[in-house]
Amino acid sequence: MTASEYQQLTEFLGQQFAAIDRRFTTIDQRFVAIDQQFVSMDERFVALDQRLVAMDERFVALDQRFVALDQRFVAIDQRFDRLERRFDGLQEHMDARFREVFGHFDAIYGRLERLEQEYVMVTQALRRIEGLLADEAGRRDVLERSVAELKRHVATLQERIEDLEQRMARSS
Repeated sequence: MTASEYQQLTEFLGQQFAAIDRRFTTIDQRFVAIDQQFVSMDERFVALDQRLVAMDERFVALDQRFVALDQRFVAIDQRFDRLERRFDGLQEHMDARFREVFGHFDAIYGRLERLEQEYVMVTQALRRIEGLLADEAGRRDVLERSVAELKRHVATLQERIEDLEQRMARSS
């Protein structure tokens, strides 16, 4: 190979290597851009991961609050159960008392009914007595008139006897 061919070959290869180098530089720049995109995506994933961690912490706090609320609901449920048992006992006690009061009312109503019956019997007896008294008053009036008439007759007879006695005393 001659020096000029060698030089041409060197130039040609230099140009080829320069073109290849430019292409590598372009590819390298593209890789750098892709790497920057990956770095950007990594940063975004890190930010997203941080947000997810923050959300997870918030969910843990919410879960703890729900656990606390659940415990409070359990305590409230137990209190309601105790209150319900107390109300059931109170209801049974009140039912027994009402049954007792109703029994007393039944006894009072029975006595009141007997009193009403006795009242009716007493008023009927009083009416009969008043009727008898009215009859007796009528009879007494009749007797009083009869006694008054008898007294007049006796007085008349007494006068006649006295008159007769005087006549006999004068005639003797």
